[in-house]
Amino acid sequence: MTQTFDPTLTLYEPAAEPLWTEEESAELELRLYRLLQSQFCSQTQGDSASVRMEEAAELMESIRYTLDLYLRLHGWPRRALLTQNLPVLFRAAQELLLTQVEETRQLYQRARLMVKPFGNQSLMDTLNGIGRFFSGYNARFRAQQIPADIDYQLCHPIPDAIQGVQYIREYLSRLLIENQLVTRMNPERVRALLSRACPDYRDLLVNLYEPVAACTVGLSLLGGGETLLELLPEQGIQITHMLSLITPEEAKATLRAAAEAACGRLELNQPMASRYLADAAEALYPRLSSSETGFYGVFSIR
Repeated sequence: MTQTFDPTLTLYEPAAEPLWTEEESAELELRLYRLLQSQFCSQTQGDSASVRMEEAAELMESIRYTLDLYLRLHGWPRRALLTQNLPVLFRAAQELLLTQVEETRQLYQRARLMVKPFGNQSLMDTLNGIGRFFSGYNARFRAQQIPADIDYQLCHPIPDAIQGVQYIREYLSRLLIENQLVTRMNPERVRALLSRACPDYRDLLVNLYEPVAACTVGLSLLGGGETLLELLPEQGIQITHMLSLITPEEAKATLRAAAEAACGRLELNQPMASRYLADAAEALYPRLSSSETGFYGVFSIR
């Protein structure tokens, strides 16, 4: 079964480890508690007695997030927290986190230059709202938090497990992938398609990529011409009939193959862009198979 698009967790998920013993878990908690005491002193300038329980819990969450990010990005097992000098490892993890923030800032500047919102207010507001992340993010004591206003919905939502700067980094990466496909097309054809899909697309919380992706996949199923961004009713009938003759598994594979072929013709050569569109294509199947006229909504046919 194809999983929901999730490149970050796929790339950085550590290998499965043997179960921890009670002694190992207790030792890790003791090590983390000592690190927490050190963070108390840094945050309160030595007056650790003034830290509330809620603040202590947030500090511990930040410590765990920072260390976990370091381990995942280096492919280290979690048991390294038992064998390494934890204060030294934590300092290295904080330095890596600051590097991630700077790289994400550059990614944000790229998005600001490249992403075309086509007048969609939520996308424009989100691009502005993400900018506030870099002035409000506390990598030292609140690394897991996401101080940004993000309303625009991606085609493939980011899993809740991704936090902090990694969330912003992943959001921007996916937004740029979506923008690649949308901006491959003639802007007037894109606007016409968006207007058919949702006449109020400028003011509503709608994703711009989804109707473009659906139309691209539909045209690819028919052999090409993806940049036309428009299908006729008889073409929708042809696609529905084509998919009805094969099993659901074969239909989903056919949709994914059509997405990959479209990426080749459109010269979207990034593997992640191809996978992103393929996952979007497979997600069309329930709507296409739900009724004989489901293609009208899928491909925004009038």
